[in-house]
Amino acid sequence: MRITGGEARGRSISGPDGLELRPTGSKLRQAFFNILGNKLNASSFLDLCAGTGLMGLEALSRGAGSLIAVEENRKSARNIEANLKHLGYEGEVICSDLRRVIPLLAPKSFDIIYADPPYKSEIFVSIIELVDKHKILAADGLLVLEHLRNRKLPEKVGELELSSIRHYGQSSLSFYKIKD
Repeated sequence: MRITGGEARGRSISGPDGLELRPTGSKLRQAFFNILGNKLNASSFLDLCAGTGLMGLEALSRGAGSLIAVEENRKSARNIEANLKHLGYEGEVICSDLRRVIPLLAPKSFDIIYADPPYKSEIFVSIIELVDKHKILAADGLLVLEHLRNRKLPEKVGELELSSIRHYGQSSLSFYKIKD
């Protein structure tokens, strides 16, 4: 796996052996970061269901100011820590279930929250509900969920509303914002 943009562009990162992970493809990553544009600069980035950590590492490479990666698999979490060191980046890796972590995070503390649960998981709506309930998204922030194209997510959850959906092959990105 390689970083596709920013100061670490072209550098390789490793993934843990033997795990069934689905790293976000390079075309989808490039599209996502192009959509963010300048919003990424100095932003606080929360990577939920981080897996290989590729999205958070790419965010740091492209100018994010901070990263917290949440991954419940211990082997994957250690791998993310190793890749942070390998690339020379600072970041926090929390090895726990996101349902335990989100309530402990400070309100309005993240400009961008990216969640990429296993596509067959049923946690998608719970993530939106937890982000809304615990108010961890900054006022002008984005919650983005990566999912299978045919998965339907709710239009509104509390103060969060679906602002756009982008399709890339079999995958989609759903963007949520706090209602005006």
